[in-house]
Amino acid sequence: MHCYLPFTGGSTKLICEAKGNRTLHVFDTFEGLPDLSSEDNKNRFYMGQYSSSFEDVKNYLKKYQNIYFYKGLFPFSAEPVKNNKFSFVHLDVDLYEATLASLKFFYQRMNKGGIIISHDYIEVPGVRKAFDEFFKDKPEPIIELSGTQCLISKL
Repeated sequence: MHCYLPFTGGSTKLICEAKGNRTLHVFDTFEGLPDLSSEDNKNRFYMGQYSSSFEDVKNYLKKYQNIYFYKGLFPFSAEPVKNNKFSFVHLDVDLYEATLASLKFFYQRMNKGGIIISHDYIEVPGVRKAFDEFFKDKPEPIIELSGTQCLISKL
């Protein structure tokens, strides 16, 4: 299974083009960013930023099959998939606590060889800190990609 946390659906659409008939789980508050922690850049991010319309995103992706949407604050919104295993997770959550919560939830549910990609690792200190802290005692290396992303492959 695949998972992605959207915004307006652009990256989700790209994933849909590649996923074929596989299932995609999409998580978003659809109300923008939650409250920031002391680890987050308050000059760059603010509560409510990146708010999007649930109906607009669903409509934008309506031609794709096997997409399940979960509205709400993650990981609470992930309760329906807590027993699932994942092969691909794309994170774009911008904030330290959201990134750390996502890693804690998905890492243990990743298939061997599964991929976690995260936006903002290179240029957002809170995202980098969450990854670096979480993976400090794990066998997987964090691989920096061109642009702003990183990748890990579950060993």
